[in-house]
Amino acid sequence: MTNKEYIQHVDRLKEIESIVRNPESSLDRIDELIEETKRLVTECYGYTRGLKLKVETLGDIDMDSLEKEKA
Repeated sequence: MTNKEYIQHVDRLKEIESIVRNPESSLDRIDELIEETKRLVTECYGYTRGLKLKVETLGDIDMDSLEKEKA
């Protein structure tokens, strides 16, 4: 997933939220949106979890070896 796709997913989730909050929305329509919501949330979670893992690995960088490489 790209950052652009992540933003599109979040925008879609906001659209779904407004549909669900609308009291005129049919329960059948809301039921359909539940599966889409699950998919979008799962994909967004996977993307952000991947970014988190990348950030956590920054602590594994050996700064001494980087300084030696510069020299």
